[in-house]
Amino acid sequence: MENTKISSIQLFLLNIGFLYGSTVILSPAISARNDAWLAVILGGLGGALLVWMYASIALLNPTKTLVGILKDRFGKYIGTLIAILYIWYFIHLASLVFRNFGEFIATVTFPETPMVVVIAIFAALVLYGVNSGIEVMSRLSELFVPFIPVTALITSLSLITTRDITAFLPLLEDGLAPVLNAALGFVTFPFGETIVFLMVFPHLNKKENLKKITAFSVIVFIVLSLLIFFRCITVLGQDLLYRAAFSPHLTALLIPGANVEPLIDINLLIGGGIKISICIYAAAKALSQVFGIGDYRKLVTAVTTFSVVLSVWVYENQLEMFEWAQKVWPYYSIPFQVVIPFILIILSLKKGKIMTGNY
Repeated sequence: MENTKISSIQLFLLNIGFLYGSTVILSPAISARNDAWLAVILGGLGGALLVWMYASIALLNPTKTLVGILKDRFGKYIGTLIAILYIWYFIHLASLVFRNFGEFIATVTFPETPMVVVIAIFAALVLYGVNSGIEVMSRLSELFVPFIPVTALITSLSLITTRDITAFLPLLEDGLAPVLNAALGFVTFPFGETIVFLMVFPHLNKKENLKKITAFSVIVFIVLSLLIFFRCITVLGQDLLYRAAFSPHLTALLIPGANVEPLIDINLLIGGGIKISICIYAAAKALSQVFGIGDYRKLVTAVTTFSVVLSVWVYENQLEMFEWAQKVWPYYSIPFQVVIPFILIILSLKKGKIMTGNY
């Protein structure tokens, strides 16, 4: 295994950057309209349980990545087959996030530039980060991720005089079903996607802090999501918020006397860059472990190139991208995010009891 260690604060910031990722572009909670804040809270509670489960699996198998855990618990052949499915899942996730940011940049910032060019330039930066290793990626997160909450706070305070604080009322006008459906989407996107961190957790230098780090990152992300939601709905109103393709960017355009649009764009790119980098790192590393290739860096270029090609091919248009995120992704992800990890933690607990002679 790559002999590098990351600190607790570095893992915390990687988690925050990953969770923030493309959530502000494609938030499934928005489908609950003015009750989206309830979906964020309910989905956040469900997401916290998932993240706790992933951390528990890592602590029960402290020196192993997801590939090693799968082989240990399911056996060599079935474990390898499931590991290959996860490699596909990580690559697919990276390609979807590439497309999210390609659509965003090509729509709001560089409308004259072909989207594939935007994605290719973004991919070159990601390639550099992943090839530099998890330690460099962690240091970059220390440098850039603190800008995310600071920018969100500054933008929110700048619009404090232009708000309708009743815009999120009335509560539960359409009943509880849309809220629960949106909360399910919010559990799988982004919390369930942190299953990819089972390829990163073995590098944490103080594993006794793992549950605290993941719990704190979930709390911070939920607070950040609520702040962004209330900022957007009180400024835009619920109808415009629901219809706007990129509501945080639209909200930033309304700040009187200042142009903070570049800051918002950079903010989104930080989160997206970290999310894609972690996915490609996990996919390349898992591939190297499955096929016995010593250095995962030999596979990074191929994985990144395939992700870029897939990102261009995966959707016909922007509407299809939004529909997939809200209607298909939650159900597609459940086996990877819930079913297999649940079996893993049961098998890991059973193995732990056998090893200690308590079973």
